[in-house]
Amino acid sequence: MTERKQRILTIYRDDSTVQVIYDRVKAVFWTANNTVLVVSRYIDDTTNAHYYIHWPRERICWFKDEP
Repeated sequence: MTERKQRILTIYRDDSTVQVIYDRVKAVFWTANNTVLVVSRYIDDTTNAHYYIHWPRERICWFKDEP
């Protein structure tokens, strides 16, 4: 299998000074009229299987998407 480029997403919550860091990120996009941030994350490095994580906009102060 060819090696795919994976991203790292850091979410800074509005109610905490602790960041939430996701590695193996496949895609990040907004849904529900830009009110929910959806993070698609690979389950492992051997397959294309992934799952989704949903963050309501009001819980996010800001986020950083790194290649």
